[in-house]
Amino acid sequence: MLTQAPVLAKKVATTTKSKAAVLPGFQSVDQLKKAENTFKLKGHRGNGDIGKLLGDLEKYMLAITIEGDQGAGKTRFTYQLANAFAGSGFNVGVFSLEMGDKSDVVRKMINSYITKPNRSKVQLTGEASEGIQTIRKYAKNFDVVIIDSWNKLDADSSEFDKLRKDFPDTIWVVIFQRTTQGTIRGGTAPLYDAGINLEAVKSDAGFEHNYVQATKNRYGETFIPYSIATKKIVKQDNKPTEEQA
Repeated sequence: MLTQAPVLAKKVATTTKSKAAVLPGFQSVDQLKKAENTFKLKGHRGNGDIGKLLGDLEKYMLAITIEGDQGAGKTRFTYQLANAFAGSGFNVGVFSLEMGDKSDVVRKMINSYITKPNRSKVQLTGEASEGIQTIRKYAKNFDVVIIDSWNKLDADSSEFDKLRKDFPDTIWVVIFQRTTQGTIRGGTAPLYDAGINLEAVKSDAGFEHNYVQATKNRYGETFIPYSIATKKIVKQDNKPTEEQA
């Protein structure tokens, strides 16, 4: 009995394209250069915990949002940030729109959180008479702009990302107030646009237990509690050490 010879599968010829020319507007991923402007902040009197909270930052299009409960310490923390940025050589402009620039509370915060050598690098105003246009007018004069708070500008939340893109070399730190439902007023779009979202958490045990944590961080870790009162990372007993990890 004759057996039929097995049918061999035809070998399909495959062709590979030679290395494609890099198109205009693109760059080959194997030749991407490391960003040259990365930096880590140092905190009060050289303490590096605020740098651990935020991670290795890049100035280009950097935006940080701060939200949280009333009385959690959002404004106090922005002055700690102002000090840290000034201590790293940045010129900082603060729009103190909630309390103004003549408040004794503001003066006390400056004395508590901004060291004397850094105060010459921080300028403060209590007004933005033309709203978002005032912010735009002065944006290029500062390396860092702090706004407390966005809601006083009476501007649509979409303007936040426009600022970030129109002034990519200016670092933005903006406080957003929460509604009674716990969401930020004006919409959540800034939380998606910013590279870092910080939440100020109010403790029932008192202000000394309030802390800030990153709920989103493109440059570092999230949910590391930073004490606003002590200006240090809060030790977590249930978190494994590097030796245990």
